Amino acid sequence: MKYPNFMMKLAALAAIVAVLGGYQSVASARAAAVAENEAAIEEVEAYNREIQLENARRQAVETYYEDGTYEGEGKGYGGPIRVSVTLEYDVITDIRVLSHDAEDPAYFSMAEALVQQVVSGQTTDVDAVSGATFSSKGILEAINNALDKAVKSEN
Repeated sequence: MKYPNFMMKLAALAAIVAVLGGYQSVASARAAAVAENEAAIEEVEAYNREIQLENARRQAVETYYEDGTYEGEGKGYGGPIRVSVTLEYDVITDIRVLSHDAEDPAYFSMAEALVQQVVSGQTTDVDAVSGATFSSKGILEAINNALDKAVKSEN
C-alpha cells in the first residue's frame, strides 16, 4: 500500500466529524431550551405585572405616582443615558432606553439587563452589573430621575 497510515487517518477524521456533529446537535438543543425558558419567564413576568395592576385597581388606593410615561436621564460611562418609564397605579409597566449614544455597546448590553430586573422587582434597588458598573448606575439614575418626575405633587 502506497500510504500505510491513510486508513487510520481517515478513520480518525471520521470520528472527529462524528463527535463535532453530536456536539452541535446537543448545543442546538440546549439553545432551544434556553430560548423556550426565557419566553416562559417573560410570559410569567407579564402576567405578574397584569396581576399587580389589577390588584392596584381593585384596591383603589391612593397612589404615590401620577400615571403616565416619564423620561429621565443618568450619567453613564461615556455620557448621558435617557430612558422612559411608564407607570400605572404605582406599577412600573414598561421601561425603554431612549438613547445611550456614547456608551460602549458591549458593556451597555450587559447593563441593560437591569431594566427587566427593575420591572420584575418593581424597585431600582438592584445590584449593578459587574463589568458594566458605570452603565448600570447610569440606567438606574435615569430610571430614578424619571420616577422623581412622576411623584404626585401632594405627596
